Amino acid sequence: MQTERIEDNIIYARAKSGTYPFKLDVCLYIADGVLIDAGSANILKETRTLLGNEKIICAALTHVHEDHTGAAAWIKKNIKVPVYLHRNSIAEASVKSDIPLYRRLTWGNREGFEADAMPLFIETEKHRFDVIDAPGHHRDHVVFHEKNSGWLFTGDLFVSRRQAVAFKDENINDAITSITKILRLDFETLFCGHSGIHHDGRKKLKAKLDFFTEFREQVCMFRKKGFPDEEINKKLFPGKNLWEFVSRGEWSSINMIRTV
Repeated sequence: MQTERIEDNIIYARAKSGTYPFKLDVCLYIADGVLIDAGSANILKETRTLLGNEKIICAALTHVHEDHTGAAAWIKKNIKVPVYLHRNSIAEASVKSDIPLYRRLTWGNREGFEADAMPLFIETEKHRFDVIDAPGHHRDHVVFHEKNSGWLFTGDLFVSRRQAVAFKDENINDAITSITKILRLDFETLFCGHSGIHHDGRKKLKAKLDFFTEFREQVCMFRKKGFPDEEINKKLFPGKNLWEFVSRGEWSSINMIRTV
């Protein structure tokens, strides 16, 4: 795990989760004692070492997926601080995750944990993080906004300017609505759960919105011409994605089309 202490005492940690070819970056942040997302179970050892050397007042999770909640049970048991999660995901979090093989190899199953209902905001000595609902990647996804510093912690709302695969429970229409709403906020620096820190975050999030909007327009155009979703998928995504193959379609481009 690589760690860096950056502006105003934010700790930025990044690690490779999984083994080749099931290997992806996972990022977590500690901002004035608030742990934002808890990594994956496959990097738990490194996360424990990081947290053992820092003062943590609470953990705030953008959503319940296993690559953001891997250390949550350990935090509850050992650090004994609140672990905040959207109230609608608390029941799911209470039991061990049961995920497909490729996700176990990449991120690992997380243990069940007792989550605390997400407040409207989290306040520390120096900062206030407003909690904003941002469904799309997950129905109960939230982001954290620190308006005085111009920070936005986005979990999986952004990741990259373009997208080629989606989980079955993702919703592109919801993502468009969420990003449109978030872009009304005052922020510049974006802290992503996988691609790290983007100092031109507003510009990049707007590019993601433009991509989704154009994608939706193309899907609607082909549907009006009578093309079924499978044919639209071939037109918009002519190449095969590795993750689509190893996930047996659970993480695929067709899921993006079906939510439009």
